Amino acid sequence: MKRFSLPRCFSCSAVLLLCLLFAVPPSAGEKTRATPKPGTGFGGSVDVNVVNVDVFVRDHKGNPVTGLKAEDFLLSRDGIRQEISNFAVVTEDLIETRLQARAAAVPTHVAESKAAQEVELRPIWVVIYIDNENLDPIDRTRVLRRVREFVTESLHEPMQMMVVTNQAGLKVIQDFTSDARQVNAALRSIGTYSGGWQERRRTRLEIIQDMRDSKNQGYGRENDRDTAGGRKQGVYQRILAAAREEANDLDFSLMALRQIVDTLAGLDGRKSILYVSNGLPMTPGLGLMHEYATLYHDNTILSSRARFDRQAQFQALTSRATSQEINFYTVDAEGLNVNLGGGAESSYAGDPTASRVGESNFQGPMRYMAERTGGIAVINANDVSKGLSRIRDDFYAYYSLGFEARLEAKDSVHRIDVSIPGRKDLDIRYRRRFVARSLESKIQDRVSAALLLDIDDNPMRLALAHGEAAPSAGKHWTVPIELELPLEQITMIQTGEDMIGRVEIFIGARDLDGRQSDLQRQHHEIRLKAGQNMPGVWKYGASLLMNKGSQRVVIALMDEITHKVSYASMVFSVP
Repeated sequence: MKRFSLPRCFSCSAVLLLCLLFAVPPSAGEKTRATPKPGTGFGGSVDVNVVNVDVFVRDHKGNPVTGLKAEDFLLSRDGIRQEISNFAVVTEDLIETRLQARAAAVPTHVAESKAAQEVELRPIWVVIYIDNENLDPIDRTRVLRRVREFVTESLHEPMQMMVVTNQAGLKVIQDFTSDARQVNAALRSIGTYSGGWQERRRTRLEIIQDMRDSKNQGYGRENDRDTAGGRKQGVYQRILAAAREEANDLDFSLMALRQIVDTLAGLDGRKSILYVSNGLPMTPGLGLMHEYATLYHDNTILSSRARFDRQAQFQALTSRATSQEINFYTVDAEGLNVNLGGGAESSYAGDPTASRVGESNFQGPMRYMAERTGGIAVINANDVSKGLSRIRDDFYAYYSLGFEARLEAKDSVHRIDVSIPGRKDLDIRYRRRFVARSLESKIQDRVSAALLLDIDDNPMRLALAHGEAAPSAGKHWTVPIELELPLEQITMIQTGEDMIGRVEIFIGARDLDGRQSDLQRQHHEIRLKAGQNMPGVWKYGASLLMNKGSQRVVIALMDEITHKVSYASMVFSVP
């Protein structure tokens, strides 16, 4: 690493601490992973004036229907019909043809039909998220066997997969790759962890058993009624305590899901999260509350539902995913034998109605996440192969409908409706909302993407370098960085006796364990005297507070007058 000297130039220094101080410590003994590369050669920048909607059309048996034309569809935004300006039918055969033509270096017009030439094949990014904190180990073993088969059958260009897990925090086990062997090896490596799901289930069963015992003690004598009443109050408090603990765990789980969504932000192409768990509660403790109300004929406990309800958080998560054009595909590992009220190890199996409430409470969010984002929920299936096959169809058989939309100064949400008049025999799925992104939001998303992938987008010729790391508080290190910008690339406007230019800088960092910093933004004004000889470069300096290990830093710079944007990145080790 070099030390910085500051030659004569126009410069700006920022006291900026970009913290990579994550809640999760690095895994002991975990191997360093190489920075992933795009590898597909598909995609590219998309015209910001065009909104593309992926539409999945299936027959009554669930088979893809790919013979429709643009005139078969009606598309509207906020209730106003839109002209379909871009239309494409993507099939696996078409993708294979394009790939073979590229591999053989055959000219496109020779190897492909006219229809195939008009289809833009975009990268497909799939994050396989195994939520070990919300998974029963036995169910995980059964389901992961099918997931590995799904990977073997599905993973080929233009698709890349990443494997992450939640086990005492979010961990990236395998960064994006198109190698199915690496993905399956990563899936096998996470098969031994036992998270908090079993303990939470055991707590629920014990509380149900205590409810039954206190009820059966009888009320014949006064002291028996007093004892039973005391146990009833004790159970009441235990249910609320269990709900609080479950709510706390759920909040961390939702935070991890949001982090995955943010990780995918800015990637060009189709983006999906395959989420595997035994379910997440929409309202923590709801099943136990209904068991209590049914057994004791006392509904007062149900008044506590509102303070534990997490529907708003699930709505925020799916809205964020929709804004980033991300589909959730959820797999409920519980299978058909769902009975959250009891089990074989409990002498009291629970009230059937209360058990159904508990079951729906855990399965509902799995359906909700999928339906709100245009994905598929695989529920109540001991063998998830059929559901995974339907998910695979989504990746390789769909329609892309595009319509023109004006640029927005701020992010704004719009409703989308797509129909196929006269074809009630067909099932149609798509994302119901889209977010018109502002330029600033697009830049932030692009920075997040550049933290994962090498992005060659530097028209302003930014140069980025770092100095030597110095020990800081605790086990952290301070790393100086410096950005150089040729001043000729900035538009300067004369104001009085001064020439003024304005830039906005975006900075993000990510380590190779997959932990990512919050994005930092700063505005800077470049001011020169009119007629003054313009310096060759403008320099920007900052200090980053980081953990030890390999780090990737990305800086984006936008000329606020022309909205011209450049990106620069570097990878280095601390210390």
